[in-house]
Amino acid sequence: MKKNELKQPVTQTAEYNFDMLLNDILDCSNEVIIKKDVGDKAKREFRAKLIIIQMLIGLADTYKTEDYNDDDMLNNAINVKVNGNELLSGYMFYVSQNRQFDYSWNYMRKREESFKEFLADSVRFLKNMIEDIKIITERFRVGNDFHIVFNNIFDVAMNDNEKSCVRTRVLWENFHHIISVRRDYYICVKIKESVLVTGRRTKSNDAVSLFDMAQHLAKSIVKDTE
Repeated sequence: MKKNELKQPVTQTAEYNFDMLLNDILDCSNEVIIKKDVGDKAKREFRAKLIIIQMLIGLADTYKTEDYNDDDMLNNAINVKVNGNELLSGYMFYVSQNRQFDYSWNYMRKREESFKEFLADSVRFLKNMIEDIKIITERFRVGNDFHIVFNNIFDVAMNDNEKSCVRTRVLWENFHHIISVRRDYYICVKIKESVLVTGRRTKSNDAVSLFDMAQHLAKSIVKDTE
């Protein structure tokens, strides 16, 4: 996908996937872009952030198969992709020659290795998040007011719509957290704006346990108010 091209809506199915994730984010993002009270500078910065999200989701979609669950396989694939990107190398050189830039070209090249690690970690995080969403929607009857927040970046609203029982948006005010995502991350389950449970996800069963606990708490709250 070209960096400035917004993807058209896709037909949603019961099983959530990367196309649906990106489509949800783009739908929500268009509302921000067309707002009259948002300045041009803020819109340009927002579009730049959106391109990063699109890039990471596209990368995760490319390496979503089980073969790339192997760390070495994924790291090697990312390594080949970055090393073969002539435009990226040219951009690093160009920026390093700017007098206002405080670092050398050598520094930029060294940072390339940590950039590869960031890409691989982002792929693992997004693959695990999609897996969590699919497992939860398969095992639970989801109410309209539940939200699952992944690493304080992606807010997944759960509902009982026949076409799709989830809808995802990015918490753009926390966009900077994307640089520190890992395969293990924190999950917060909310009902409306009230936090029910939070916990660290290290395996898929953790997400299921957290959501199960949240549902029990929500039922208890309803009983107490009756």
